[in-house]
Amino acid sequence: MIARMLKRVGCCACAALILAACGGAPQPEPTPAITVIFYATPTPTPEPTPTPIPVETIWIDPALPEGWHEWLAQQVSDFARQATSSQRQVAITDNPNADARISAGDAGAPLITHTLAVAAPFPTVADGIASADFIRFWRGEPAALAGLSDDGQTPPTLFVDAETRAALTLLFGPAAESPNIQIVAAEDVLTATWAARPASFAVVPFDRLEVRWKLLHVDGVNLFEREADMGTYPLTLSVRAQGKPALIAEIAAAVPTANNRDLDKMAIVAMTGVTALVRGTAVRMEEKGITYPAEKIRDWLTTADITHISNEVSFWENCPPPSFKSGVVMCSDPRYIALLRYVGTDVIELTGNHLWDYGYQRLIPTIEMYEQEGWRYFGGGRDLADALKPLTMTVNGNRIAFIGCNYFGANWATERLPGSAPCSPDDPKDLTYQIETIRQLKAEGYNVIATLQYEEYYFYQSTPQQRRDFAALRDAGAVAVNGSQGHHVQGFDVNADGFIHWGTGNIFFGDQTFSVGALTTMVDRHVFYDNRYLGADLRTAFIEDLSQPRPMTPEERAELLRTLFAVSRFQ
Repeated sequence: MIARMLKRVGCCACAALILAACGGAPQPEPTPAITVIFYATPTPTPEPTPTPIPVETIWIDPALPEGWHEWLAQQVSDFARQATSSQRQVAITDNPNADARISAGDAGAPLITHTLAVAAPFPTVADGIASADFIRFWRGEPAALAGLSDDGQTPPTLFVDAETRAALTLLFGPAAESPNIQIVAAEDVLTATWAARPASFAVVPFDRLEVRWKLLHVDGVNLFEREADMGTYPLTLSVRAQGKPALIAEIAAAVPTANNRDLDKMAIVAMTGVTALVRGTAVRMEEKGITYPAEKIRDWLTTADITHISNEVSFWENCPPPSFKSGVVMCSDPRYIALLRYVGTDVIELTGNHLWDYGYQRLIPTIEMYEQEGWRYFGGGRDLADALKPLTMTVNGNRIAFIGCNYFGANWATERLPGSAPCSPDDPKDLTYQIETIRQLKAEGYNVIATLQYEEYYFYQSTPQQRRDFAALRDAGAVAVNGSQGHHVQGFDVNADGFIHWGTGNIFFGDQTFSVGALTTMVDRHVFYDNRYLGADLRTAFIEDLSQPRPMTPEERAELLRTLFAVSRFQ
């Protein structure tokens, strides 16, 4: 073994010698320095916990009428979307324990004020109901409102749509299951109620009233009066938001308030009958004061936005003193204009038959007196062109136009002379001009009130020709047609297009004592809302002491309405 080891050493030595002989021993390359760096193991930094975005919630009561709920949901959704940011979220919730709660009630910020009207078909004699009787009826005592029926004994049927039923339920609780309470589609309420006459009525939103309804007072409150005490009216439902004050303030500022009886959208026009401050009426004015004739009905006129007077007689400073036997040639002392000022006159109709009784020269100074008072006029004028012009006015957004003519009389205006307006320029009895003008005014968005100084009848019913002529004006687009000639009160006609009163009777002309009908006067207060005609509020009076209308008693009024509805032949 040792010999083998030595042999290996020898071999290695020989190899070394051979390598050295070839160039010397190889130099090893330097070993590179290795630097070792030690790092401390890092401690992981925890992710920051995000700050929760605050969420504010809004609840809308599902018991609200469906249409209201949908409108509110849309409005509130729009608000929530705009109010949500990276710092805050606003959302609608089904949880009533929300930051803001929207429901019917008397507390909180108002969002919806919804007034319901109790109405009956136009030819209904009864004028109103008591809310306590309505609640009894609603809860299952139909006889509680039997007084609405013509016989005063038959329990009436109430017609409402589903939305109104929901509103009434919020006000008075659930309705009784009763055949006397019928739920019908909104578009069918009026026709169903009329079909069930004479023992029927309805509850409808105030702004959906129309000419074929008679608005009924509730607890004496008349919704057609600006002065109505809405604080005591029991059929107004308020939807309000309450809860977190800052959020409620934001909602109230963002959501538009819905009010279906906004006085800023209402206009009332009081149309009257014949005024002639002469004969017995003028005698009483001299004896008891110039304003004496109007003292008992003044508020019927002054509370209207537009008060109309059809004064048939011109003023003249040399007018003879009045007497009971002055006859039919008439003039008025200029001092008597104080009566027209006292009742708040706004518009004078000049279609009367006695403007020229003391000469056409008296009419222009009379017109100038009206202009000095700031009053406007129609149905007559300084010449034919002036007389034929309609009068247009805008009141609280309601566009109202007056047009009138003298169909049967005298003292018509000409191209040179002042006077009343003929119904057409070349023919006093041709209604073509009136019809064409009414159509044009309607196309321009006006609610047209047309008047006719017609033949004078001393009975309640209308004649066939009278019905045709008045209907022609309504068919052309007039929402109200008034018979200004009527010394004797006459009946009505209503349909979907408008209201006709064939004769309103005398008002400040009271010495025609030969007939009860000639001593009866009516003031038709036409109500407009949001540029739409809602209907007529009829006021009734008897003329006493040859001059002074006084409001009728309920019994007198009921008798008159029965008479007028009977001759009006409602279908």
